[in-house]
Amino acid sequence: MNRFQLKIIAADKVFYDGRVISLTFSGMDGERTILSHHENVVIAVNNGVIRFKEEDGTNTEAIVGLGFVQMINNRATVLVETAERPEDIDILRAKEAKERAEEQLRQKLSDKEYHHIKASLARAMVRLSQTSKID
Repeated sequence: MNRFQLKIIAADKVFYDGRVISLTFSGMDGERTILSHHENVVIAVNNGVIRFKEEDGTNTEAIVGLGFVQMINNRATVLVETAERPEDIDILRAKEAKERAEEQLRQKLSDKEYHHIKASLARAMVRLSQTSKID
């Protein structure tokens, strides 16, 4: 089976670095999957879940923030704001972030503040949706 190198880099750490069979993520225009020898491309990534199948067949998921996927010469690099495994999410903290963002959206905001808070709310919603699958 064909494989390619994948590196997922968050703002604070290298989340993953290894060989994979496939990479699936939420792009701005829907879900996308990259396989080995994909054409060279740069694609925007939405807040959501990235799934990849490791070389040994293990399916792995990560919850990520906004970013980009770059595929060049059979090497994929994912640059995102945040990346974490569903089991590492603090459910209480995610619920508090959701409630805080919803409350802030009820207030009068500048355009910049509005979009920043909407992104925070989207991130919290994705994190909570993934933790509910663990229980």
